[in-house]
Amino acid sequence: MYSVDKKKQLKDFAAAVAIPVGLTDSNKWPVRAGTVIFPVRNHLVRELIRQIEASGIIGRPDEWRKAFDGPTQLWRMSHHLVSGLLDDEVEKSQIAEKILLLLEGIAALKNGHYFEGIGTHAILPDCDVAKVIDTPTLGADNNANKLLSLAAALWSYSEVNYFVAHELTCEFHGAYKVPDGRSVIVRDFKNLKPIDLWPNRDFGGLPNCMRIVTIHNGALNIGYDVYNNLFDENGTMATSLMDGYAVIGDKLLLVGEIADLIGCVLNKISTFAKEVDLMSPNAIAHKYMEVFWYRKKSLTNYMGLDWKPSMELSKILDDGLVVGPKKAAQKKNDAGKTVIEQLTNDYDFSEYLVY
Repeated sequence: MYSVDKKKQLKDFAAAVAIPVGLTDSNKWPVRAGTVIFPVRNHLVRELIRQIEASGIIGRPDEWRKAFDGPTQLWRMSHHLVSGLLDDEVEKSQIAEKILLLLEGIAALKNGHYFEGIGTHAILPDCDVAKVIDTPTLGADNNANKLLSLAAALWSYSEVNYFVAHELTCEFHGAYKVPDGRSVIVRDFKNLKPIDLWPNRDFGGLPNCMRIVTIHNGALNIGYDVYNNLFDENGTMATSLMDGYAVIGDKLLLVGEIADLIGCVLNKISTFAKEVDLMSPNAIAHKYMEVFWYRKKSLTNYMGLDWKPSMELSKILDDGLVVGPKKAAQKKNDAGKTVIEQLTNDYDFSEYLVY
């Protein structure tokens, strides 16, 4: 748990979430999640909260780490959590409490590192950073650029499986500073073969999980928002790159193996994207619902439950798509505020906290 005052946590949460929500692209592939998931969003949030409360993980950081894969998994659900609670017209004091519950889990998954709006995304304790930097690398003869290419390909690959839910595949963290002035960025990839979500896909040639580590000189100047989006205005990720490695389990990949994996991933992206593009709008909506329930699959696995949405929810989704979304209540926006400033205000439930 964070030692920071609860009211400050809620204010910092609002300011942090407003950045990725405010800067999100207006167009999403294959569609914007909110345009199709709205009929069942509140059901997802009800299930998530009920399962967290029933799981026995509250107040137990080690159990949070067993039930969830990483902090981004919770962060990227956070604005949906707020929206779902608002859909159900939950008291704002209760919304504040549920946000704090989410922040408890995030604190556990970040090993106590406090979150930043845009900045370092630290997860590893110092002893683990030392182990990461001690692993043999590719060598400084331009081979490290292939690591950036592979990481970019895997990020794109996450979209053809999970649409906007990148966190189901990717957790990028760092930059970790080491005593000699270098910086380390760690990219963890998981769930690369979701056969239970896409049973007819051929995932041959891919690992289920892997790690890519890049080592940079002191010129590196990047940050991550809480949704794990990279900010690198001056392109220092590439220009500061010195070395790195890729590892699957205990096996370090050779340069040729990295090149082969890049080719395999790009081929899968092309094949799977064409498949999605041929799906009907209704089929995409139902797959999106499955993806959103898959976002809490690690929790349901921990509890020994089935992750899939019920048949009843399929009917609720179909009926809701026919009716369309509820007309949004008119919000009083301050004309002098930026979008991010307004969203910061909208997501700030600190005044409703009951001590």
